[in-house]
Amino acid sequence: MADKDLSESPVRELTRRFLITFLLGVVVYRLGVFVPIPGIDAKALASLVEGKGGEADGLGALLRYANMFNGGAIANASIFGLGITPYISASIIFQLLTFSIPSLKALQKEGESGRRKINQYTRYATLLICIVQAGIAAVAAVHYHTNDVVLVQTSNVPYFIAQSILVITTGSMLILWIAEQITRYGIGNGVSIIIMIGILAYLPGSLGDFGNDLPKFLGIVLAALVIIAAIVVVVQAVRRINLEQQRRVQGNKVYGGAQTTLPLKLNQANVIPVIFASPVMVVLGFVAAQFGSGIGLDQLFSYGEPGHRYVFAALIIAFTYFYISVTFDLFDLSNHFKQAGFFVRGIRPGKNTVDYLAAILKRITFVGAVFLAVIAILPELIGTAAFGLSGNSSMVLLGGTGLMIVVGVSLDVMQKVAAFFLAHQYRGLGGGDDGGLAAAKKSGKRF
Repeated sequence: MADKDLSESPVRELTRRFLITFLLGVVVYRLGVFVPIPGIDAKALASLVEGKGGEADGLGALLRYANMFNGGAIANASIFGLGITPYISASIIFQLLTFSIPSLKALQKEGESGRRKINQYTRYATLLICIVQAGIAAVAAVHYHTNDVVLVQTSNVPYFIAQSILVITTGSMLILWIAEQITRYGIGNGVSIIIMIGILAYLPGSLGDFGNDLPKFLGIVLAALVIIAAIVVVVQAVRRINLEQQRRVQGNKVYGGAQTTLPLKLNQANVIPVIFASPVMVVLGFVAAQFGSGIGLDQLFSYGEPGHRYVFAALIIAFTYFYISVTFDLFDLSNHFKQAGFFVRGIRPGKNTVDYLAAILKRITFVGAVFLAVIAILPELIGTAAFGLSGNSSMVLLGGTGLMIVVGVSLDVMQKVAAFFLAHQYRGLGGGDDGGLAAAKKSGKRF
């Protein structure tokens, strides 16, 4: 926290941060969602996103999935149509590259300056991804013609494409700027806050599918509450490994001998495997519809078919193990233990420690991966099969990815508020001097 944060009243400072988060995240961001791209028929695009062209349509499924995370921006043909997803894609790419390329890994170990450099590279990659995705979206909108629906009615196609690329890219970079300001001056991680606001803003629109059927509404709400409780338990669950420090005797003094724990989260990958698996399923659906209709592959990958659920779950489990294997370096972790003098009781340092941690990580990763897969297919199982709801409403109300993001961000905000007040308590114990401030900075989490 900044010195200014600790010198003010905690309630006043927290109120100011919440107000900034509300103004930037709710007011500014939500207003931009309703600013349309010039030249696009918003009503025609909304009909496509709402699935009037068919629930099994791969393009419609992809648009509905992205529309949920963007708070309805795609259906409104908004300049914020890409949302914050280009930055998320760039962040995931650089996170994987950091563990694969030695130069980036060394840059990350340089501390704050290295992280700032990687963040700068991530912004450049975000800009490039925005330009590419905006260009693809503009070209697809121009050439989309089906059921007498024309999204773009213009004779100057090159001008429309160039204009759309500029407008959409500017909108996405503006969202990134808003997220960074929330992270710096608001409360919580700005990117997560933006995604959560988009999901919550899209939620009320799905309630119209229930009509006056109160039993279905109460049943779906009860199921959602059960899923939220399960998500909280799994997100907070950790496997703690006891560590001990070697003791050294010098003269009449004994050094070391400290004890601590290594917490391994049950869900290390969070929702990243679901983000990886979803577009893969869409691509498989396109390929199956084009080339596999004669042998029944189109039915295998169609939404609502059992094969779709099984393949989707298998991809989530596979991507979970892949992400953990790339981002979790057990040899590096074992070297840190060795340098600090810590060891696992009964396990020799080095390769034996790595094998021991790998065995535990595989078991808890399997549980976390299966949980992700089950949560991802629950919208279809519960919403469609049990309550007879459409894919849109069940996806929003019970969508595992959306619920996990909302619950995870809410827990993160609660933890940071608690850390904020803890920092003020440390300052009070330190009498307002530099020592108390230093203790607060070490123990409290930064916003």
